[in-house]
Amino acid sequence: MLSNLKQRHSIYLLIALFFLFKLNHLDMPYFWDELGVYSRAALQMFDHQISLLPNAIPPELSRGHPLLCAVIFAIGYRILGPQVWAGHLVALLWSCGLLLLLYRLARYLFDHKTALLACALLAVQPVFIAQSSMVLPEIMLAFFCTAAIYAYLQERFGLVALCSSLAILTKETAVVLPVSLGLPILLTMLRNGISRKKLTELGLTSVPLFVWGIFLLIQKMQNGWFFFPLHTGYVSFSLQDIIPRISYYLSFLGKGQGRYLWTAVTIAASVLFLPSNIRMLKEKAAAFIASEPERSPVMIILLYIAVALAVSALNFHLARYILLVMPVLCCLIAAQLMYLINNFKTARLHYLLVPFLAVSFFYYKGDIFTIDADMGYADIVAAQKEIVTRLNQQADASAIIGADFPVAHGLMDKRAGYSAFNYETVLGCGSSEADYVITTSFDHCKPDATTMLLQEVKTSLASMRLYKNTAKTEK
Repeated sequence: MLSNLKQRHSIYLLIALFFLFKLNHLDMPYFWDELGVYSRAALQMFDHQISLLPNAIPPELSRGHPLLCAVIFAIGYRILGPQVWAGHLVALLWSCGLLLLLYRLARYLFDHKTALLACALLAVQPVFIAQSSMVLPEIMLAFFCTAAIYAYLQERFGLVALCSSLAILTKETAVVLPVSLGLPILLTMLRNGISRKKLTELGLTSVPLFVWGIFLLIQKMQNGWFFFPLHTGYVSFSLQDIIPRISYYLSFLGKGQGRYLWTAVTIAASVLFLPSNIRMLKEKAAAFIASEPERSPVMIILLYIAVALAVSALNFHLARYILLVMPVLCCLIAAQLMYLINNFKTARLHYLLVPFLAVSFFYYKGDIFTIDADMGYADIVAAQKEIVTRLNQQADASAIIGADFPVAHGLMDKRAGYSAFNYETVLGCGSSEADYVITTSFDHCKPDATTMLLQEVKTSLASMRLYKNTAKTEK
């Protein structure tokens, strides 16, 4: 019991250190999609009504997605207030919960050391560090997906239905759960015959499909469409689109942000493990199809990762979209690392852990713009805040401002963390009616001869300029 207590202390210490490290990011203004969509959706619910129904917020904010993410953040605003730090704190608490959940899953599958290493690997990933305090659905989605897998491996199918349903109400990408978790049960039924037990398990695993179907029917009745029209154009079943998207995700997972070490350890562990265990692997593969699926937890996780990659490749790709597989992938990488260390039986091999944890910090801020896949976005946020602060000194709420995404949304609602007040009229950055214009390296606006440059802020990833329309202000 004393040993268990010490083990718990170690994971709680890791989570506490991560939490304290992220406290410095809580006051950071919203950025990109959290600025333009998700924080606005939650604040809209905070201002009016908190509801899972599709018409609870305008379609431009819901984008046709299920609304559990917005509901949870809106509840956080109701409890803590609609400040930037409140939204980020809610997100951070979910991230800490995900670390604890990953520890419990990895410990259930392996042991304490492997579980602690899995959590440490996830905690130092630049994409996780960046996403862990952002008002976005990916961390929440990863939490519910990991919880569903954990429940599935424990044969708690009622909990599988609950967690999977919460996942799909967070984001429809969670359709990977009933597919990847239901397929082994279906294969077992085809091989061994239909039984009441297996039918019940398959039915409970399929519950999120019915939940999503009900949401889509209500959305059709309330909004007039099943899927947000703008997003349907992103979905493609063409190999010309699918192959580059899968390549992007595989490259990001297996090479990006220093994870080439993950690929190296996977190859090394496979070379060491496969020759002496090929017979056992064949037996497990046969058992995966012919026997109880929960007897092959690693194969279940691999199937889940494969299905997640396949589903993600059908839609527009962003690095953060693949976060739903990163917790369980960290679990497998940690297990392979510990396998190598234990088999070589040399204390020096423990030094392998140092580069695996340290290399990620070299990618903490990337040298290319990845939106919100690393903390490089913090410099862009700082630049935008500096430009808006200068604008606040020049103009008042009645001034007409020209700005495009993402700057525009930071001007219309001071709760986004940029402006001291809400600007009443924000037009596109190409508008000749604007008193002041903000251009960025993300848009295609060019100042005309009637504008005067007031301030320019440059970072390694972006630049922003504030102009004054002299032709209008001189009248």
